[in-house]
Amino acid sequence: MSLNAQLKWGQIPHMDLKLTEEARQLIFKSSLKKTPTSETADITAYLFDHAVLLVRVKVVNKKEEMKVYRKPIPLELLQIKEMDSVLPRAGIAKRPSSSMIPGVGRASAARTTPAEAGLPITFKGLGKGGYELTLYCTTQIQREKWMEHILMQKEKLSERHKIFTMTRLSEGFFSSAVRINCCRPIDGGRKMVIGTDYGVYVSERKPKDASQRPKRALDVRMVTQIEVLEQHSILIVLADKHVYTYSLDALDDNEHPSAPSKKGRRICGATYIDAGMCNGQTLLCCVRSSSLSSTVKVFEPTDGMTKSKKKSGFAKMLASGQEVLKSHKEFYIPMESNSIHFLRSKLCVGGAKGFEIVSLETLETQSLLDQADTSLDFVARREGVKPIYIERNTSEFLLCYTDFSFYVNKNGWRARGDWKILWEGAPNAFATWGEKYILAFEPEFIEIRQSDTGGLVCIETHKNIRFLHSSSREILFAYEDESGEDVIASLDFWSAIQPASQHQGSAPALK
Repeated sequence: MSLNAQLKWGQIPHMDLKLTEEARQLIFKSSLKKTPTSETADITAYLFDHAVLLVRVKVVNKKEEMKVYRKPIPLELLQIKEMDSVLPRAGIAKRPSSSMIPGVGRASAARTTPAEAGLPITFKGLGKGGYELTLYCTTQIQREKWMEHILMQKEKLSERHKIFTMTRLSEGFFSSAVRINCCRPIDGGRKMVIGTDYGVYVSERKPKDASQRPKRALDVRMVTQIEVLEQHSILIVLADKHVYTYSLDALDDNEHPSAPSKKGRRICGATYIDAGMCNGQTLLCCVRSSSLSSTVKVFEPTDGMTKSKKKSGFAKMLASGQEVLKSHKEFYIPMESNSIHFLRSKLCVGGAKGFEIVSLETLETQSLLDQADTSLDFVARREGVKPIYIERNTSEFLLCYTDFSFYVNKNGWRARGDWKILWEGAPNAFATWGEKYILAFEPEFIEIRQSDTGGLVCIETHKNIRFLHSSSREILFAYEDESGEDVIASLDFWSAIQPASQHQGSAPALK
């Protein structure tokens, strides 16, 4: 494509648009104005099958120069502000699962626009280096064509990378006044325990009828995290920076509000908590973190707290004032921390100094990364980057930070030397599905990439996204819908499994 050779990038960092690829398609092209009152349309906009390119043609020494006007936007990261007003809403049920344009269907275009507002089309690029730019069409028909072509191309992208089924599990109940902060499935996934600023709620995954709504089970304020040790019938709640334990019986509808099970037992203060398995033991870690240090208290269930004894055992313990969790270990790390992870025989704490490995036997601490490996210098050079997530496969560790992800071996040396993901957004949570996909969650979108190549598969956009829970069965997250209400949604990869050849992730469309 000759356009590729004509482009002048100027102050804009050069990006490989892959315009010379044989399968590349130009979908639509037109001239747009910078202001509604401009006499000439001096910005040429190109819609390709993978990105939007904005170019300004200038005459220099009697020759035309095509200067890139703004950073090109991959279609996966593109939103159009006026889409809903130009193309009417057609209901959420008709929206493709990976659509970048919330609540838009294929209905015929509306033809009314306030004359004084001009004919704007606002391009919004999500992620790092994203921006919002409003240009103006010369006719209403031109604007409608832009919307229709963009929508159609996004739907094609969505269908091409349909790797999961998204299901709404809870909607129409939690509002802006009662936001969802956390969630854990129980009873084999048939119920969900939901934490909010105004209490802990229980919701049926598949209510018997539409009138069945989530019910508040515990009147406790400022709930930010919930952990469930179902085998031991223990519910742990982090509320207003205090950790409380309850019996799972407390979630029962038939329990009276004044029943012993409804009265939580405070065990310590904490900034965040996490539960998992280490050395074959079920453990709860309660972390109190400050700007200079972190104290980690590790608890384990008391003897005899098994599922077979849950009804009698826990009730008797509560009644007698006994603890259901006992202290296992306690240690101190001289750094601010933000996450803790359970490995086979050790704990891993993520914080200001990176990932630190802690032996629960000796309480010795050492950095996960070996400083002798100079190929890891890029981690230390990047200021402000936070370690968020670690996942171990057969012989390697996947390390996920707010800016990038990479693999190391068990000795802390770089593995897969040419493999690295530079995240489009600024993720605050991660999840993996087997060894096939890596999901990065940030407030505006979920970025899904292939584990083997790091290639971008698709991007799922919503408003105010919050990661909730992941398992081998599904991944749960919350988001705010068009009416401002919170929705809990499930991403199920099992139901969408097709031959791998149909979903080969490729390198990001733009570099």
